[in-house]
Amino acid sequence: MERKKEDRRVRITKQAIRESLVELMGRQPISKISVKMICEAADINRSTFYAHYKDQYALLHAVQGEVIGEVKAQIFSARFFGASGGAMDVLVRILEYGCENAALVKVLLSENGDASFQSELMQLAHEKFLAELEGERSLPPRTLQYLNEFAVGGLLSIMRRWLETDCADEPEMIADLMMKLLVSGTQGLYSAK
Repeated sequence: MERKKEDRRVRITKQAIRESLVELMGRQPISKISVKMICEAADINRSTFYAHYKDQYALLHAVQGEVIGEVKAQIFSARFFGASGGAMDVLVRILEYGCENAALVKVLLSENGDASFQSELMQLAHEKFLAELEGERSLPPRTLQYLNEFAVGGLLSIMRRWLETDCADEPEMIADLMMKLLVSGTQGLYSAK
């Protein structure tokens, strides 16, 4: 019985530490955040922090790893192109995750976020798109690369903007918008009316 209490306390402490990091990163980049600042915001002492993380960068890396793991699981859970509803389902699940964890995801995608995290996220999406578009022989390889850049960059930009609105629109609506832009470009928006 004592073990469960300890696990619960550890989870609560780690959550407080992570929430403090997110709050601080909402105002400044990780390079300006110290362990002392995180501890003060989480109302814990430094030894408690160091029992869980080496430093503020290790904390950020752990948080980023969890987000990357979740996004990766969603991205690679189904075929994106060609499968009926595959892309929509994947996008909706990613958007729902983003909304449920809006403060964290918003900070990680912001200018105060770590560029390596954003690059890793982009790389995941690039791998998925390129793997699925590889069989598309009607387009030259360089054109496929441009298409990939446009798609991944556009999807991330839409997600950032949506998170800034505090997820004002339903994930299904945003996913539908993303799909229209991916499949038909802006022409799809006007012909759908």
